[in-house]
Amino acid sequence: MWHLSRKIAFCGIFAGIAAVLLYMGAIMPTGKLTMYIIASLPVAAAIIEFGTGAGVSVYFAVCILSALVSGNILGIVPFAMFFGHYPIFKHFIERGRSAAAEILMKLAVFNLSGLLWYLLFKAIFLEVLTVRPALNGAMLAGLITALQLLFFIYDYVFTRLLFYYQSRRGIFKRG
Repeated sequence: MWHLSRKIAFCGIFAGIAAVLLYMGAIMPTGKLTMYIIASLPVAAAIIEFGTGAGVSVYFAVCILSALVSGNILGIVPFAMFFGHYPIFKHFIERGRSAAAEILMKLAVFNLSGLLWYLLFKAIFLEVLTVRPALNGAMLAGLITALQLLFFIYDYVFTRLLFYYQSRRGIFKRG
């Protein structure tokens, strides 16, 4: 019983920390992307400490809690559409596969998330905008390439942060 209550309590703390970080990102004039990245770390910490189910629970709790607390539904879309669930997918992808397979699977998750994000944006905003964004083929290819490179940088930094967390998690060490 002690282990279950400890798990629930820490998952609640992780969800609360992430929700506060998302709220801070919503009210800050700059640094929103950084706050989304940092807010995804508690999801990864829950996975490291208590398993995938705990990470999924924290992810959904953060999405719901942030929507209720901040009232800024559009402010949590980047977290809900990519940054929040990426640690869960990353956990499954990095299970003894070759580096090439990991890269392809991570790119698939990123690109599918980006596509869903674009379709949501298009359905909500592009239909009401009177001015359409002017992207030709070369500009679109350049944008997609730049996003892929930014994703690899994000994944590298996120991995380094997780390694640091795992090496320093003194209060959570078992045994």
